[in-house]
Amino acid sequence: MAFVHTSCSKDEIEFFDSNHYIYFNESIGSGENYPSLSYTFTFQDSLVKNTTYNVPVKLAGRFINQNATFEWKVVDSLTTAIANVHYKILDTKQLFIPANDSIGGGKIQLLRTADMTTQSYDLVLQLVPNQNFKVGRVDKIKITITDKLVKPDWWVYYPYTRYFGTYSPTKLRLWLEFMGVTDGSNPFETSTYILWLDYGTGNYIYKSYKEAEVKAAVIGFRNWLRDTKGNPYDEDLKSPVSESLGSY
Repeated sequence: MAFVHTSCSKDEIEFFDSNHYIYFNESIGSGENYPSLSYTFTFQDSLVKNTTYNVPVKLAGRFINQNATFEWKVVDSLTTAIANVHYKILDTKQLFIPANDSIGGGKIQLLRTADMTTQSYDLVLQLVPNQNFKVGRVDKIKITITDKLVKPDWWVYYPYTRYFGTYSPTKLRLWLEFMGVTDGSNPFETSTYILWLDYGTGNYIYKSYKEAEVKAAVIGFRNWLRDTKGNPYDEDLKSPVSESLGSY
C-alpha cells in the first residue's frame, strides 16, 4: 500500500482550528432560497399587541468558551413589514451563541396590527460577518407576521410529516381541539411524547419521540373525528379530515 504525504496549508489549519460560522438551521421549502418561519397572533387574547420572538441561529465549528455575539440586518428589498409598526429590532447584545453551545439566537419584537386578520407581513433577516463569526451558506431567513391561522413551523417536521398528511387550517384547528391545546403550541412537545437520547455522550441532548404514544394519539384523533365530530369534510383538501391523515 502506497503512502501519500500531504501537507496542510495555513488556510486549512485556520479553517479547522479557528474559524466559526453561523447560519440559519431551518428547513428550506420547495422553490425557496432561504428558510421561513411564521408567527400568528391568532391564539393570543385580543388585548395582546406584541410578543418577543426568538430566531434560532446555529454555530458550525468548535465551541467558544464564552458568549459570542453575532450580527444581522434587515433585507429591505425582501421585507414587507414596517419597522416599529410590525416589528422592532431589540438590543443587539441579545444576539449571541452561548458559551460552549452550538445553538443560540436573537430576539425581535413582533407587533400586532388590526389589518393582520386579513394581511401577512414578511421580515427577512440576513446574518453578517463580524469579529466572532463568518457566515455560512444559509444566511437569510423570513419571518411571516400575521393574525391569521397559518401553517405552524413544527408541522414540517416528524411526526407530522409521517402521520398527518397535507396541512390545512381545518385539520390544524381540529387537531388542537382534540389535544386540548389553546395557545397554538405543538401538542407533541411534552414529556408524554418526547424521548431524549444520549447516544453515548452522557448527556441527553438528542430528541426523539415515543413511537407507541405518537401512534396512539393519531389513531385517537382519527377515531374522534369519525365518532365524535361526524367525520368533518375539509374544503381545502376535498376530503374528510380523517381520510387525509397519513398512514400508521
